Amino acid sequence: MVVELRQTFLLSLDDLTHIAKEYINEEASRSGIHRCLVRHGIANLNALKQDLYAEETPEKKRFKDYEPGYIHIDIKYLPRMPDEKEHQYLLVAIDRASRVVCLGVYPDKSAASAADFLRKVEQRFPIILKYVLTDNGKRIH
Repeated sequence: MVVELRQTFLLSLDDLTHIAKEYINEEASRSGIHRCLVRHGIANLNALKQDLYAEETPEKKRFKDYEPGYIHIDIKYLPRMPDEKEHQYLLVAIDRASRVVCLGVYPDKSAASAADFLRKVEQRFPIILKYVLTDNGKRIH
């Protein structure tokens, strides 16, 4: 899962460590995650970006300034792990102003899973949610 997070979101080692401790294994260590990234050939984030973009790293796009409460939610198909019978889905919510993140892993993309995730987002975020933006561009408020 750490490898998938690095390749999909191009997260730094510190961000990966925080997410792994929070959502995967509270005993995960920074050095252990680094060894995992080295083993999979993706320890150098700049090299990974250059490989992905096949040229110079693109200029970072900046979000326009948002007030807290503007949440972007995305869903990612996770590959089936050897000890699992079915694949799962990673739901991610990011507040565009504060960059507070909430993750959830679910067995399906059902309305019940989405509703459960939104309840967890509301509990986790220290702000009032005003807008929720999804991949298809729908904004709920």
